[in-house]
Amino acid sequence: MNILAINPWIQDFAAYDFWLKPYGFLVILQFLKDKGVNIDFIDCLDKKETTDNFGRGKYFSQIIDKPEILKSIPRYYKRYGMSPEEFTTKLIDKKPNFILITSSMTYWYTGVKETVNILRKHFPKTPIILGGTYATLCYEHALKNIGCDYVFKTENLAEFFKLLNIPYNNFSLYSTLPAYENLYNKIDYIVFRTTWGCYFNCSYCAIKHLHKDFFLISKEKILEFIKRYTLKGVKHFVFYDEALLYNQNYIKELLRDIIKLNLDLCFHTPNALHLKFLDDEIAYLLKQSGFINPHFGLETLNPRLQKLWGDKVNRKDLIRGVNLLKRSGYKEGEFSVYLLLGYPKQNLNKLKEEIKFLHNLGVKVSLAEFSPVPKTKIFKPYRKKLSEPLLHNNSIFGFFSQNKIKEFWEIKNYVRELNRKFTYQ
Repeated sequence: MNILAINPWIQDFAAYDFWLKPYGFLVILQFLKDKGVNIDFIDCLDKKETTDNFGRGKYFSQIIDKPEILKSIPRYYKRYGMSPEEFTTKLIDKKPNFILITSSMTYWYTGVKETVNILRKHFPKTPIILGGTYATLCYEHALKNIGCDYVFKTENLAEFFKLLNIPYNNFSLYSTLPAYENLYNKIDYIVFRTTWGCYFNCSYCAIKHLHKDFFLISKEKILEFIKRYTLKGVKHFVFYDEALLYNQNYIKELLRDIIKLNLDLCFHTPNALHLKFLDDEIAYLLKQSGFINPHFGLETLNPRLQKLWGDKVNRKDLIRGVNLLKRSGYKEGEFSVYLLLGYPKQNLNKLKEEIKFLHNLGVKVSLAEFSPVPKTKIFKPYRKKLSEPLLHNNSIFGFFSQNKIKEFWEIKNYVRELNRKFTYQ
């Protein structure tokens, strides 16, 4: 069986390769390849103009027309990644039995649709199958608007593999780790997971709809994976776990073994770590094993909202965690905490006070722009207003709901100014 697999473009006001890979899709492709399926993979995002010291970089982009509903936003709208001409060239001589397309952010669906339109012209009789985050969280919208032959939610993977006539079980799939060298010509960094899913059920997060159960990959398999890519010259490894520190014994054993390997690696955590699970040993192991600017979740210092959103962390946990990190050897500005910007009725003066408080603790602040995610508790009041997924965009949601563009940029500049005062870059 021949499968053509596509990671489509991003179409948005802004996009940057912050270690962005379609990891779940890559795992499925590797699983299929291990079953004897011939995989031909095209990543439309695999074209960058710059690459920084951590493997991240600026995507090649082209200005395109804004969708009608976004015309009032005073920013350029772009297609990120390779040009349609380059993509079309890569389709020459392909003879797939099926075409698989993944999807990520719900508000990036226009890139998926453009990809499907091009594929239909070249392969009018080939079944096209869509999966991924958008397909799962906006299933009905995807059925009506994308034009694929099949749309599968993550929870219906068994039906997807049945369609392909491929034997399937959860354990085998979620234990699979991708062979990046078979998918990419250049490997700037490696994205991987030690776990799937999360034990928490925060009101702003849809992880329970994407990965219902919590699954742990064997420590031995992870270590072999890291060693294999270290031998290939890879230095930067990116954890995609939602709850990396939850199983404290597991992460301690893994990090101890990584330190013993003495490989001089850099580990990155774009998904937030949990401050509650930090102890002296974990903080020390993070530092000694090479975690660069570890990011931790906080979202807000408002006690009422902390309780409402998931009750994961409070001010006491924050101060305790900061002290643990400092004792372990992290200097001020060598670790970051996420705060949400732009949620409804947010008091931006209070946010500024929270930012200043964190800075005085020695914490770098990372602002996460808010938008309600479909299927979450916090999304329910917006279901009708945000039936169009383009309005889920975290770059614009706050603008629509609060009309505070100027104030938002003032907050962002304030954070940049404070973060620059730290010597760590």
